Amino acid sequence: MTEIKDRIISILRSIGRPGTDAVIDYLQTSNYFTRGCYGHHKGHGGLAKHSVEVYEHMLAHADGFSADTIAVTSLFHDLGKTRRRDGRGHGRRSVDILDELGYALTHDERMAISNHHVRTLWAWSLPLRRALSYGDMDSTGRWKMAHRR
Repeated sequence: MTEIKDRIISILRSIGRPGTDAVIDYLQTSNYFTRGCYGHHKGHGGLAKHSVEVYEHMLAHADGFSADTIAVTSLFHDLGKTRRRDGRGHGRRSVDILDELGYALTHDERMAISNHHVRTLWAWSLPLRRALSYGDMDSTGRWKMAHRR
């Protein structure tokens, strides 16, 4: 787990956006590096491992996006899972956490993170959101299931 944690922190420091230190502090004091994900990556540290898998998928397959944008969207798309459910989706909670911490997001990053599970034509028309969703599906195994049909 330490390897994944160190890698994520290194990636974020290399971006150096406003709010980076506050986000890193949040990641270290929240359950981001320790919790699992619901139906996939259930073990200790599963959330961070899943985020890195999405990052690696996007680096390999998401042409046309900057490395910074790929890192931000992939590593933070499930950040909202570090907080209790409150009636909003975890994508929206992820953006809210980043806003609270003063982390700078582009409009496209904000839309991709907050809508990465939205299944409408409008959402699929957003290229970054679509790339993030493909990476998410690949990491969770849903991509392979979708292609078996």
